[in-house]
Amino acid sequence: MGVYQFVRDRQDDLRDEQHPEGHDAYVQSWRDAHELSQDYATAVHVGNTDEDRRLLEALMAMAEQWETHPDFPAATRAVRAVHGADFSAEQ
Repeated sequence: MGVYQFVRDRQDDLRDEQHPEGHDAYVQSWRDAHELSQDYATAVHVGNTDEDRRLLEALMAMAEQWETHPDFPAATRAVRAVHGADFSAEQ
């Protein structure tokens, strides 16, 4: 039983490190990103450029917390460089 509890405690430590605000906050963040992505695809499909730009900006804002990650999308940096003034003016 002691080994099991030790393993569970380490798993809890990992969870807390990875999701400091808790699992529910992680799930909500995932849902928010998924919804933005789906809404963005819909806006692009129907040709609503104002809405697709707004949604893309929201997705890029979510991604900013990982800006130093080696897999950070180069396209995100490029879009911000080209349209940064436009996006910030709309907020």
